[in-house]
Amino acid sequence: MTVEATLSPDRNSEDNLRARALDAVRGEALLTILESDEPLRTADVARSVAERLDLELGEEELGGLAQIVRMVLDSDPLFSQANRQWDLALRMGRAEGDRRKPVERALMDFIDLVGHPTYPHPIAVLAAAVYGRQADYYESMLDRLVEADRHFFDVSGGLIGPSRWLLDITAGDLEDVEWDNFEDDTQLRALREVARGLDAGDPAGYARAIVEKAGVADNIALQFLIWSKFSDLAPAEIFRRLYRDAGLALERGPVWVVGSEREQVLDTVRRMTRETEELTELVAATAPAEEEEIGILAPTAVRVSDDDLDQVYEYMTDEVRSYRATELCQQALEAFPGSRTYAGVHESLISRLKEDPRFVWVGAERFRLDGSIPPEVEALPEGLTFDERAYRVDEEGETERVLDVQDWKFNLDEQVQHYLVQDIGDDSSPRPTSTPTSLVTSPPLHHYVAGTLYLRNSDRGFFPAQPDVVQVTLNVGENRFDVWVNNRLGLVFGLKEWYEANLPWVGGRLTFGRGEQPDEYQLSYGGDTEPLMDIPLERLQQLLALRAEAESAAISMSDLVQRLLKDRPEGAHFVTLFTELNIVRRSRRAQLASALSAQRYFTQNPQEPGIWHYDEKRAQKTKGKKKGGPRRPMREMYEEDEDEEFEYE
Repeated sequence: MTVEATLSPDRNSEDNLRARALDAVRGEALLTILESDEPLRTADVARSVAERLDLELGEEELGGLAQIVRMVLDSDPLFSQANRQWDLALRMGRAEGDRRKPVERALMDFIDLVGHPTYPHPIAVLAAAVYGRQADYYESMLDRLVEADRHFFDVSGGLIGPSRWLLDITAGDLEDVEWDNFEDDTQLRALREVARGLDAGDPAGYARAIVEKAGVADNIALQFLIWSKFSDLAPAEIFRRLYRDAGLALERGPVWVVGSEREQVLDTVRRMTRETEELTELVAATAPAEEEEIGILAPTAVRVSDDDLDQVYEYMTDEVRSYRATELCQQALEAFPGSRTYAGVHESLISRLKEDPRFVWVGAERFRLDGSIPPEVEALPEGLTFDERAYRVDEEGETERVLDVQDWKFNLDEQVQHYLVQDIGDDSSPRPTSTPTSLVTSPPLHHYVAGTLYLRNSDRGFFPAQPDVVQVTLNVGENRFDVWVNNRLGLVFGLKEWYEANLPWVGGRLTFGRGEQPDEYQLSYGGDTEPLMDIPLERLQQLLALRAEAESAAISMSDLVQRLLKDRPEGAHFVTLFTELNIVRRSRRAQLASALSAQRYFTQNPQEPGIWHYDEKRAQKTKGKKKGGPRRPMREMYEEDEDEEFEYE
């Protein structure tokens, strides 16, 4: 595995030195975590990294190194944390291993990831996390492979390396070996030029001289130059001599540098511990991309584990309320915005919360514990149901009935379609063809009392349509409060306190707009009223008194409409009449339309469509006809009456 540099081509530039320093920290942090049987605190990982790099740091510098370690681990999808303790994301159940690759090849890739020869145990631990068997199994496999000189070779003192780090001399002939090892001989030609004229007294000295002059040397190219001078040495032996030489150091790639360059890298680590605020962007730039974690993580690299969900559940039991996934990520799982894995953790958490029956989704990224949605927002409030009782219209015991639409007079079939008379259980407004961007409405008295707002068919889609019960936030000036949207009922709950503090009993005109967040909305009210629903307080008191009388005396619908219109000699718009009627008795549109159509004394001037009047003279004539002869269908009475004042439509 070759790591391509994306920073300045000058290897000793400040950015490149910092990138190499971060790479050294990352490799030793990985080994530290692999060699631990349990998650480690950031400070513990940092202390181990300092020891592995032979860095003598004061407490303040150790604190700075701990910050660097946290940034490095947080930027790499291979790692994850819980309760401020770090481990492999694989072992924490937050990622899945990529098992498509043969195990032997994956083991070689794992050593490439570390960047230098290592002991079998940590590599076996990583293999166990990916492939699922016990680490002992893979450790024994590595021992056998090293002993058989297959894929791996022994470096020194139990340290092993992948055989692909060695020059392939199978062909034997110098030219053939060069051909077999270098598809692109650019680096070899450059190194040959550097080596020209250098003394080849002994392999390690020759290598050191080349590296000192070159600054950095590709591992295979350097081995080829040495083998071309000392062909009696096997490539594994050449590598061992280079690795044991105190004047050389191996860096990830693999590439060779002189010891003084390695000291530069370590000095850079020391300096970085005092400059941690400047490292955020560099850490992100040098973090391995997910595709570089070869043979380790499956494409879906981040997921929330069962243990994580248990932790979230415990956090949510502290207080019965709704929680946003962003809060749960940060407070329960300690995954913070800006970290490399945050987006994956956030997405996975939302998905898993929706699947787990212990939690209930209440819209956007809000969740509650199952059973904690207030029961009052899932049922129809008292006062919103219709009065379905049959009332007598005459002494003979005949009850009023709802007429067919074709028997309605004038243009009532159009008047009942007015936006303001659509209500819960009695709504024929069309569904919108596009998502509404705003909502302007006026709640009638029964919704004011219940603290609800009805979302007409034509309003649907303004608030989220899923799930059935959604919690959203309303911003009113500098104030904020949460309300509930029940999509099954088409009702918004939780407005009572705000209504009572701001609105008149009837007629307040509200405007809703979208907020900056998907679950936030703007609510504005500037004191405006809806003219067709504006009921003055004095009139409201009269209507409430009539309501009590109508309930006790069982007044019929026709008589109620007659009394409402008698109080308005100038006439009343259908919407106004319907609003007043529903203050007196909860009624459907068709009930009012039928009452208006059933009596000749309810009239409408064609020049004022939608404005209804009560005709006292016609009412008296109607009463006289009722006393005289047999009852006739109402339409016949309209057609035969020569005194018809208004044209029947």
